[in-house]
Amino acid sequence: MSLTRKNVHVQITLITGISLKGTLVVDREIRLSDTLNKHNKDFIVLSDYENTHHIINKQHIVKVMEIDSLELEE
Repeated sequence: MSLTRKNVHVQITLITGISLKGTLVVDREIRLSDTLNKHNKDFIVLSDYENTHHIINKQHIVKVMEIDSLELEE
């Protein structure tokens, strides 16, 4: 992992009702909300806990919640 980036554990709910849990890689100095609100990027990459990478159109996201590692097994 880079010194300028960090993994953030999240749960993302999409407009289809699907909920995904995994990690997003964000800049260490920038909040998660700022990363999601960047206008120059339309997609994010979520790595789930089964090593599958999901390319998600940000316009299809209804809700993003940062989760603790304790919530991963639920």
